[in-house]
Amino acid sequence: MKSIKLLTTAAALCGLAACADNTPKFFEGFIADASMNTVTVKAPTADITYTFSTTDADKSEANGLLPGAPVVVDYTGKLEDGAAATKIATDPTYAEAIGRWTMPDPIDPEGVMGVEIRIEGVAQSINMATLVYTSWELQGEADKILLKGESIGNGQTIGFTETGVITKDAEGKYTLTIEGTGTVYTKAD
Repeated sequence: MKSIKLLTTAAALCGLAACADNTPKFFEGFIADASMNTVTVKAPTADITYTFSTTDADKSEANGLLPGAPVVVDYTGKLEDGAAATKIATDPTYAEAIGRWTMPDPIDPEGVMGVEIRIEGVAQSINMATLVYTSWELQGEADKILLKGESIGNGQTIGFTETGVITKDAEGKYTLTIEGTGTVYTKAD
């Protein structure tokens, strides 16, 4: 009797293993939240989120799992909360863009001016009252971003969009060059 139960249990486990879907899949979206062992991803077109376990995932291309970053999560099995991620990758340009970008202020030799780029698409001017940065997004090309804001002056406000190109020199210093303007900001350490 004990052998029959053991055989029945073994057959059931083999049947479950055979039915398990271990086909590699991926889910794309934006990071809504991240912790040491999980990442919550919001779908780009719907108000749906899934939380993936990241305990055993390859995070070599995760770039800090910053909220708002576009992400691709590789997983196997069923798409549901708690699914185990096998790999997590974000756009490296997103992580490189986050920070304070400044240049010397031509009016105040002791001061700086520039833009602070924050997570989730927020941008803010640094010591610039007439060029007000408000938001940013990835441009779609590696190392390029779009900065948006308003130019305020002479009694009028004009919206603007600028393309910024991020580069890194041999010494590891980052610069952000605004195309068409000659403006070059350096990323603060």
